[in-house]
Amino acid sequence: MRSSGPALLAMLAMLLAGCLPAATPAPTLPPPTSTPTPLPPTTTPALLSPAPLVTTLTLWVPPELNPYDEGAEAALLAERLESFGQAHEDLQVGVIVKKAQGRGGLLDFLRTASVAAPSVLPDLVVLRTADLRVAAWSGLLQPLDSLLPEELAAERFPYAVALGQVDGQTVGIPFAVEVEHLAYRPSLIARPPVTWTDVLSSGTSFVFPAAGQENGVNDATLVQYLGAGGRLTDGEGKPQLEVEPLTAVLEFYTQAVAAGVISPTVVRSITHTDGCWSLFQNGQAGMAVVNSRRFWTERESMAAPAAIPTKDGRVVALARGWTLALVTADPQRQGQAMELLAWLFDPEWYGTWTQYTGYLPATRGGLAAWNMPEEERAVLEALLEGAQADPLSMVRAAIGPPLQEALDGVLSGRLSPAEAAADAAREVEP
Repeated sequence: MRSSGPALLAMLAMLLAGCLPAATPAPTLPPPTSTPTPLPPTTTPALLSPAPLVTTLTLWVPPELNPYDEGAEAALLAERLESFGQAHEDLQVGVIVKKAQGRGGLLDFLRTASVAAPSVLPDLVVLRTADLRVAAWSGLLQPLDSLLPEELAAERFPYAVALGQVDGQTVGIPFAVEVEHLAYRPSLIARPPVTWTDVLSSGTSFVFPAAGQENGVNDATLVQYLGAGGRLTDGEGKPQLEVEPLTAVLEFYTQAVAAGVISPTVVRSITHTDGCWSLFQNGQAGMAVVNSRRFWTERESMAAPAAIPTKDGRVVALARGWTLALVTADPQRQGQAMELLAWLFDPEWYGTWTQYTGYLPATRGGLAAWNMPEEERAVLEALLEGAQADPLSMVRAAIGPPLQEALDGVLSGRLSPAEAAADAAREVEP
């Protein structure tokens, strides 16, 4: 039995070996490649031109010229400003609307920001003509004489040149202008009444604002004084009233009252041209001194324009309104701001916009773009060629009350023309 043990173990080993699966041979790897397959070359992407940096030009405007306002006139201005950005890929315009006057107004903000926060100052600002002078005297504006495009500089009417100058330097370009002129009915008057003789012989009523405002005289009487050759300042620039031309104006009023052309009761009750316009529209006057903007936006088909009648027909008007001025002192931004200014004075657009809004243009090209009968264009051209800058505030303050007192004294019958003129001249004397 012992002899069978080793044999049995051998048999068991053989049986176990037959039950196990055969060993799987190791996979044969391919021989190494002698040359590695090269990777595709790395390409350097082409350099793209960077998008241009956009400069925002800031423009401050009064509510009257708000491009964000409702109405077609605001839309016209908004479209023009937007088209500037489309035509200049590196420029756009940001508009900020501020009050026209007083605390928090355009001039007040210019003064405050120039000291407290110069970085928020605009590149361009729209100011009233009276505020333009104050801003220039305060050192807030930049001179334009060397920056204005030659064509634009040459296109300005004489009044626009004077209105934009302070102490002999150009600091602004009038953009939206108003004057007072005459409205008359051709059905009552055969030809435009341009002289005092025309008025006296017309046989129809003539109204003007004779009541004055804040003790100051209105433009109509001041225009007739200037048209008679009167001067508002002497050789030293001091306010004055000259007796002879003022006497002539007051005598004209006396003659017009006697002829039934002027009603003292009516004209002494009118403080503003709006009152004259109402009387004209209601058929209570055949001739009326009116505001140009009201006339050209509300005119009737049976109304015609003319200059305010003067002694010998000399065309005179006093211009005032809104003026564009340059604030930035940075040379690069100045050049860009001048591009915007020229864009706004493009004759075709500027003419369309001024005619639509009723503002009068400051350039001959702007007037040429108005769509109107040639005879009316000739009237406006003569009016704008003969217009003058509104007198300085200090001059108006000095001559206004005495001139108004003289006018009222004559219309009320208290004073003769000679007495009233002499009194007014003495009161203004330093």
